[in-house]
Amino acid sequence: VHGILMKDIDILNSAGKMDKMRLLNILMQLRKCCNHPYLFDGAEPGPPYTTDTHLVTNSGKMVALDKLLSKLKEQGSRVLVFSQMTRLLDILEDYCMWRGYEYCRLDGQTPHEEREEAIDTFNAPNSRKFVFMLSTRAGGLGINLATADVVILYDSDWNPQVDLQAMDRAHRIGQKKAVRVFRLITDNTVEERIVERAEIKLRLDSIVIQQGRLIDQQSNKLAKDEMLQMIRHGATHVFASKDSELT
Repeated sequence: VHGILMKDIDILNSAGKMDKMRLLNILMQLRKCCNHPYLFDGAEPGPPYTTDTHLVTNSGKMVALDKLLSKLKEQGSRVLVFSQMTRLLDILEDYCMWRGYEYCRLDGQTPHEEREEAIDTFNAPNSRKFVFMLSTRAGGLGINLATADVVILYDSDWNPQVDLQAMDRAHRIGQKKAVRVFRLITDNTVEERIVERAEIKLRLDSIVIQQGRLIDQQSNKLAKDEMLQMIRHGATHVFASKDSELT
């Protein structure tokens, strides 16, 4: 994180040209930091590359997910895990194989036949599949996974409606249990601002609908100043804690 912010220090100090694509790129890099450092080339130790505890211990979210899945497994729950990033699903696949969790996967590259087969396998009576991992946009519509009773949003979409559609995969006809939803958010980072913005947008959309007006799709677009404030959020904390140890 420190390296990403230092590379674009002129933006943080308002000295550089505020190019929208550059701001979006910084936001994406910061979101990758929040999800898992192995999303960056060269971050994973190796070669030789091994799948063991470092996959969990090098990411705060993975530490939380590992503890959560262990408890959910004991409780007999079945879990949907959503992420924006297909490369993160690759990491989650390695993790599930390492932990011995049986899983299914669906993303934008999954052929239609395999997609239907994965859904049927997960929903089958007495299915041994514990986790179904999905990319948020590919798995958000037209899918019934009501045999799961837990939804984990590993990261959050800019558009809150997309996350709501993901949650609805478990809230479908045939659901017999109460559905629990967990959202993973990294403290003092851009993710806090993304979720805050989404909550405000949901409230505004609700007011607009109640007044019988159409929702303005332009309101989804990020302004440059808004992006800069998101990038700056937590930057002071990062620079202050650069030499401190994470616990």
